[in-house]
Amino acid sequence: MAAGLIFAACGSDDEPASTEAPAEEPAEEPAEEPAEEPAEEPAEEPAEEPAEEPAEEPAEEPAGGALALEGDVEVAAGTTLALGDCPDDWDPMQGVDGDEIRIGQTLPQSGALAAFGAIGEGMQIYFDYINDTDPIEGKNLVLIAKDDGYEAGRAVANVEEMIDSDDVFALAHNIGTPINFAIRPITDEACVPQLFNSSGFPFWGDPANFPWTVGNILNYATETEIWCKSIIDDFGPGATVAALIMNNDFGKTYQNTLNDSEACAEIDLVSEQVHDPAGADVTNEMTTLIATDADVFVSGTTSKFCSQSTAVLAGSEWRPRTYMSYTCNNLSSFFAPVIDDAATLSADDAGPWMANSNKICGDPVWADDPKILEVESILAEYGDVTCADGSYSTGILYAEFLVDVLRSAAALEGGLNRVNLMAAVWNADTTNDTLLGGTLQLDGVNDAYWTEGAQLQAVSVTDAGDLVFEPKGDFVDFEGAGGAFGS
Repeated sequence: MAAGLIFAACGSDDEPASTEAPAEEPAEEPAEEPAEEPAEEPAEEPAEEPAEEPAEEPAEEPAGGALALEGDVEVAAGTTLALGDCPDDWDPMQGVDGDEIRIGQTLPQSGALAAFGAIGEGMQIYFDYINDTDPIEGKNLVLIAKDDGYEAGRAVANVEEMIDSDDVFALAHNIGTPINFAIRPITDEACVPQLFNSSGFPFWGDPANFPWTVGNILNYATETEIWCKSIIDDFGPGATVAALIMNNDFGKTYQNTLNDSEACAEIDLVSEQVHDPAGADVTNEMTTLIATDADVFVSGTTSKFCSQSTAVLAGSEWRPRTYMSYTCNNLSSFFAPVIDDAATLSADDAGPWMANSNKICGDPVWADDPKILEVESILAEYGDVTCADGSYSTGILYAEFLVDVLRSAAALEGGLNRVNLMAAVWNADTTNDTLLGGTLQLDGVNDAYWTEGAQLQAVSVTDAGDLVFEPKGDFVDFEGAGGAFGS
């Protein structure tokens, strides 16, 4: 997912029927389903038993006191770390007890989604920059990134190795909904922070039941509802919609929202074509969709399939309004290879619309923007790459998010440890000049989603032959409106 917040790479899956879900499908993990575990709601525990467990109740500690490293520790509203359930050898200082801060990451460096591998390289570039200019607590940031090929089994093996052998402090920006679902039971049981999942799947906003797991990018369900509102506003009730859906947890979020959301109730979903994420191409699926001649085409897919669907669409006579997952928003990776096709669609005012949350490095619109110039400078000095080379700039953005919360955790009494890190994360309140607008805030169960703003923008090709994003409306800020999953 790429030049900006895109990578997200992946994420949710919308399925016509639950029986179609692949092995990574969250429906196969009912024990993790927050809605099924109301009795386990941590928010109900600490406040109800102060007299019985004083040693384990950090909420009872004097203001400014250090958070406990044992027992039930409330780190934010309705967000409790049950440290008594952690492994006997659990160490809150693992990965930061020397002169390093060791961060793990599993992501696709090979396979159909290999384009997102540059995100990890971009993070490493920013880590090198921070280590050189302003290290955290005088320690070197170390990124241990392992290739999973977008395969859940490989991701599980990677994470087990990183926790057991590589002594990581936390995992961050792991790419893909199926991947993050597969590793969550491991990180949850090990009490290891699983931070800023590069996936917009709604489940990542559930601190009451999964306080060690935090999402990052715009909720795919929210994104889809933005599409539907735009469709109804411009085409009216009954607008016909044809959808391309990746057959995994990522794509099916789009599909389920299109079918079940109140915001999408007035569209007429005339065709849903589900494709294999490991497949060679989506030509057959697109051919079926073209035959519908629907008013609107929506695309809940990512990576190379963004390019492929654009090329097939341009080669047809069909010119629907197109809404494409923002995980496709890397202009250099996904549209430069098919720029002639993008130009064809642009000339017909049919370039794909995306709900973008941040400035896209490589978009000429931002060529003189101070923040984008800073990113370009870091990429050139520490990586010898540019925004045009892929998702490196996304990696810098993601690394900035992580460094921000690491510094906040280090400033808490007791310094950098896993408990302080989760407290810093679930109470985060920051901004980043790469964003198009809004703030980045978390407040436990009151506000469990990191990115909650976006602007619809269309892929366009200028007369000079430059790929740009053309705004199609105002920035919409949902900050704080998402609450928490299941609430």
